[in-house]
Amino acid sequence: MFISGLSGRLNDVSISRKLHVTIGFVILLVALQICTLYFQIPSLLVVLFSLVTGMLCLVLALSIRKSIKSTISEIVTGAGQVKAGLLKTRMDTRSTHELAILMWTFNELVNVQEQQTAEIERISLSLKQEQERAAHYEKVKQHFLVNMSHEIRTPMNAVLGFARHLQESLTNKEQLESIKMIIKSGDHLLVTLNDILDFANIETGEISFVCLPFNLRDTIQSICMLMESNARLKQIGLSYTIHPNIPDSIYGDSVRLTQILLSLTSNAIKFTESGGVSISAKAVSNHDDHIVIEFKVKDTGIGIPADKHEKIFNPFEQGTNHMKRKFGGTGIGLSIVKHLIALQEGTIQLVSAPNEGSEFCFRLSFLKDHAGKDWERSAHNELCIVSESETGKGVSVLIVEDNAINQLLVLKLLQKRGYQTTVAENGKIALHKYKNEDFDIILMDLQMPEMDGYETTIHIRNMKRGKKEVPILAMTAHTIKGEREKCLAIGMNDYMSKPFHANELYEKIQTLVAKKETLA
Repeated sequence: MFISGLSGRLNDVSISRKLHVTIGFVILLVALQICTLYFQIPSLLVVLFSLVTGMLCLVLALSIRKSIKSTISEIVTGAGQVKAGLLKTRMDTRSTHELAILMWTFNELVNVQEQQTAEIERISLSLKQEQERAAHYEKVKQHFLVNMSHEIRTPMNAVLGFARHLQESLTNKEQLESIKMIIKSGDHLLVTLNDILDFANIETGEISFVCLPFNLRDTIQSICMLMESNARLKQIGLSYTIHPNIPDSIYGDSVRLTQILLSLTSNAIKFTESGGVSISAKAVSNHDDHIVIEFKVKDTGIGIPADKHEKIFNPFEQGTNHMKRKFGGTGIGLSIVKHLIALQEGTIQLVSAPNEGSEFCFRLSFLKDHAGKDWERSAHNELCIVSESETGKGVSVLIVEDNAINQLLVLKLLQKRGYQTTVAENGKIALHKYKNEDFDIILMDLQMPEMDGYETTIHIRNMKRGKKEVPILAMTAHTIKGEREKCLAIGMNDYMSKPFHANELYEKIQTLVAKKETLA
């Protein structure tokens, strides 16, 4: 009873004081033993006093052990709870011994961790909300681009289609020049639209390249022919030079190369008031299977300040505000050029100074003819050369199109070649007509009221044998990457974007009908 009471009282004493008292008792015992031996004190009294002193030392030692053990045990338990995620864990810091500092420090560390965890959770939630918002905006952007593409390309298909159709029948020179300007203006508008769509696709990484044979001289010559009228209007020269060390046939993406050169040449003509613009190409590295060609587009225009050489390739960036006001443009052409070259593992450089003109120089690698053929065989790509159809007599075509102007355009183009044509304003009408009548091919628009082209195609592919095999050509203003793959995945046979050239339409119809007859 006495010892337990004493132990309870000792709990309120600091550990250092207990240690001091214990050490004092030990020293006293040692001193007593020395005195006993020296002064010959009676042993019974010494034993009794030693026993009492020893008991006190034992009680003090047990008290010290209990304080240390309970504190460490409490800290270990608390650390385990914190590790398990119980950040509300706290220790009782009302103890008077020195180890209470450890408990207080533990509580402070847990406080800091709780605050940091709460901050991390807040930031994580904020980031998640931002990601969701960004994903939403990305969907909105893609939806906007799809709709914008459709809404612009649909009327442009009619404008350019009828303009080209009219061009074939005009004989008056002045009228012919006027219709050519309408066509060129429409083509320029489409270039701007394609720039916007390409920029969006490049941002998301959704852009691809093909590897097909082409003649570089013909490609550059066609670019000069296309830009010749613009140069003539400004009374400046436009020329090209192709080094003889470039083979007649090389393999690569001629469409993307044309896009790059056309953008650089168009810019050069735009910013040149006197002198001229020149395009050159030469092989700078010749290997067994590929060739590296250096292209240069040089002008004698206003030039670009040195501090703008890097920024000029940034989106929506032009040399100066004065240039933007005077010459216009979207400011994304050079950014697209740089990305298209970089995606083909090429490089582009600019040499320019104010009032001294500019020279854009870039290098791209192309496969040689024999390597290109080997690549085609390994990739199972077959180059299909389709001869121009002489007549469409005996071929019945179902045109599924909701736009009245585009209906009229396709009807005129097909009737000109003798095709038998039937029009359906939407998918429901098309299904009704196809159930009651057979057609050799269906031209299917994608975006229509009542029933769109996707759903209509799925219904046709689920029909009985003999009806479901009809070739379906998607003819749409949707040009976002992945649209073609989506059309093919649901059962369409081919894809053609608006606006299209008449010959492209004739060739695709001819190919699909011939393929159907072969399979039959």
